[in-house]
Amino acid sequence: AAICAMAMGVALAGCTPKGVAVGASHDETQNVAHDSIDRQDVTVGVVGALGNPPVSDATVMSDLDEAGLHAFFASTTDTADATQAAQQAVRDWALQRVSVIVINALDVTDATSQSWADALSSARDAGVPVALLDPENPPQDTTLYAAVLRMGTDPAGSDRNVGSSTYKLDAALSLIINDKPHPATMRIG
Repeated sequence: AAICAMAMGVALAGCTPKGVAVGASHDETQNVAHDSIDRQDVTVGVVGALGNPPVSDATVMSDLDEAGLHAFFASTTDTADATQAAQQAVRDWALQRVSVIVINALDVTDATSQSWADALSSARDAGVPVALLDPENPPQDTTLYAAVLRMGTDPAGSDRNVGSSTYKLDAALSLIINDKPHPATMRIG
């Protein structure tokens, strides 16, 4: 059993690129060689926005369904501790090895920065990329997430780092999952 556990640890360690997030190839030089995931095998773990569910949660799930992707949703509403519920969903999906985790409206504060770093590290260590959808305040450690996704944000608006192209959600996630070059911040439309 110990040998199997060690072999599994070595195998997972090979999924973690040095100095960048899993799935964060912003240029050809950072790509880690691997086989792409077939579309029918893609699974997406979506962590709902903390607090009142915004329209974007329903929009994301609808977009993923229309694209034919298998998506799982973790609601953070009606829980005693929404942050803890969201972090547990990230850990659970890392263990289940979903293709990508999408976290809606993440707001990392001084009080939650370490617990978010721990939860996101579990995904990184499992080789599961994380995309942040319209984060309020993302983690400072950019190796913990592959990209920021902005729904319909005008590049001249609130986030000047949004690329000039607009991506469908499934196309943006495909770039992240398959570790293809993509902007660090992508507009989703």
